[in-house]
Amino acid sequence: MKFKSQKKHAVMMEYVIIAVLIAAAVVVAVIMFGKNVSSEMNVATKSMSDAKGAATAQKDIQTQSEKDIKAANEHEKAMHNYK
Repeated sequence: MKFKSQKKHAVMMEYVIIAVLIAAAVVVAVIMFGKNVSSEMNVATKSMSDAKGAATAQKDIQTQSEKDIKAANEHEKAMHNYK
C-alpha cells in the first residue's frame, strides 16, 4: 500500500515540475518580448482612432528599435574588448 502512495506523490511532483517549467518559459517570453508587444499594441490602439498617429508611432518604434540595436552592439563590443 505504501508503494501506491509514493507513486502518487511522484506523479504529482512531475506535474509540479512541468508547471514550474511552463511558468519559467512564460516569464522569459514576457521579459524578451514584453516591450515589443506593448509597443505594437499601442500602435494598434492609435490606428483605431488616428491613422496618421499610428504611422508616426510605428516610425517612432522603428527608430527606437534601431537605437536599441545600436546600443546592444556597442555594449557587446565593449564586453569583448574588456581587459
